Amino acid sequence: MDTQEEDIVDIIALQKEVGFERDDGKAGMYQYNRLVTGLPQHQINDMLVCRKKQSENNKTNVVDDTVNNKTDELTGEVAMTMGMELRKGYVNSLAVLPNGTIVSGLDDGHVQLWRRGELVKDLKHPSSRVEHVRVFPSYHNNAPSFVTAGDECICMWSEDGLLTRFGSYPGTSPSSIAIGRISNGQGGYITYLACSSKITRKIDPNQFRLVPQNEAERQRRRAAEAQERMIQDELNSLSKNIRVFFYNEENQSAVRQDVITPDSTEDSAPITNLLDMNGCLVCGDAHGGIRIYEWITESNNNLPARRQIAHMQLRGSSIACLAMIQENHLAVSIQLRGEDTGIQPSATPLQTTRPRGIYILDTKQATVKAILDAHKDKVQCICPLPNGGVISAGGRMDATCRFWNSVDISSAIQATDESNEEEVKVLTDAPIQEPGYVFDLQVLPDSNGSDVYGIAAARYNVIKIVI
Repeated sequence: MDTQEEDIVDIIALQKEVGFERDDGKAGMYQYNRLVTGLPQHQINDMLVCRKKQSENNKTNVVDDTVNNKTDELTGEVAMTMGMELRKGYVNSLAVLPNGTIVSGLDDGHVQLWRRGELVKDLKHPSSRVEHVRVFPSYHNNAPSFVTAGDECICMWSEDGLLTRFGSYPGTSPSSIAIGRISNGQGGYITYLACSSKITRKIDPNQFRLVPQNEAERQRRRAAEAQERMIQDELNSLSKNIRVFFYNEENQSAVRQDVITPDSTEDSAPITNLLDMNGCLVCGDAHGGIRIYEWITESNNNLPARRQIAHMQLRGSSIACLAMIQENHLAVSIQLRGEDTGIQPSATPLQTTRPRGIYILDTKQATVKAILDAHKDKVQCICPLPNGGVISAGGRMDATCRFWNSVDISSAIQATDESNEEEVKVLTDAPIQEPGYVFDLQVLPDSNGSDVYGIAAARYNVIKIVI
């Protein structure tokens, strides 16, 4: 098949290299290799090129506001499945490197790299479980490529193997990680890695089952109970802290470690989610609080310091997921706690009228701009799209993915800005997309820079690629 240069779409994880023959002579879904099954390459290419042409036509043929000027949308078809359906380990997290390689972290400790429809590397996390994978923002040689976290340790990797690792506090494991870049004030950059912790230490229910028989045993019992309370208090305190590691990109070394502790004057809560938002650190907690920290460069030693620039609270809830969708706009999903305790006086209160909705927050004005409400269970994954849209995934009682177009979201935000009423625009019309119940979603861009993209979804023990 002769394909013109302008009609080439190249999604690195999905397609053979440009210049190689993509007409494989297949007519339907077939097995590429032992771990990969998918549509024929020529069919995938034709579908992507068709989407590219449609997107370009939509941009150039807009007559008025009544014309469907929505940018490129997914067809909803699964083009490729990567992994073993019968594998015991589930894919917990996905990341996409700048070169288009997919990195998957599994709960059996394996870290797999996928490229051009093949498994190119199978690494092993030092512990038995990988819960988070994040891309390292430095792109120069010898810098780490990605970071994994799970089972009491955080690891930095290159595409060849493990570079370094950090241990968690005893009795805890990473609950969330975030990575971002900040200027060092001298034309260079410093990368920060933020990590929150969850308690993993299990309490023995039979520890104090036996009744003391004499005074000596009662004293030992009181001492053991006091020690157990001290350990639990320490672990609870650690779950509310955020550890931050700074990495100097010039000499590729750690600058220093910082710890963000909660305000002692407020009812603090364990940190549930971390997110980098254009170099700012966003922290969500179990009481619905959302804090945003800005990093600044100190004049004396050029090391970053922090300053809190926003504090909001979705009362009566816990933050389930965070994502940045537009400039100064956050997409936030929640899980109701069933009680309105843990009020943070310094936070701007936000009402949770839709417990299963996605709240679009303006971080500058600390207000809810729109609500995306179509799931029947909590939203456990929010994936921002290159055109400003969103794909969201519900929990096991919902088991669907929903597509929210950028035009609809922008219109809802604008309608709220222009209205003097307090009622927030609620969007409920979201077409159901494959692949159903998933643990993570990531965008696969066209390496040639067009608006066409695919979606990698972690569905149980495999990766589904939707185009």
